[in-house]
Amino acid sequence: MSRDALRAMKRTLRIGRRSQAGDLRHAPAVEAALSLLERSVRMRHRRLAVQRLNEAVAIGARVPDAHWQYCRETAAASRNSELQQLFMQCARGYNAYE
Repeated sequence: MSRDALRAMKRTLRIGRRSQAGDLRHAPAVEAALSLLERSVRMRHRRLAVQRLNEAVAIGARVPDAHWQYCRETAAASRNSELQQLFMQCARGYNAYE
């Protein structure tokens, strides 16, 4: 994936997160959040994957179980309490949507 494609996905996500963004911008933002998360998991960017999980959950995306598992294992193995707390925040936020 090119840098330009990554930048475009990040831009789409930022636009979709805005409170005034309508439905037409929300669906592409959800797709961008999931694509960025998928890439982080595939590239084994552990910390970034948990951050991307947070973005996906915050925008209301249905996150695949495999991504949850990867981020759960990452947070559990980390000595960074902020990363662990971020994962727990994601889990609580996701459960609120379901």
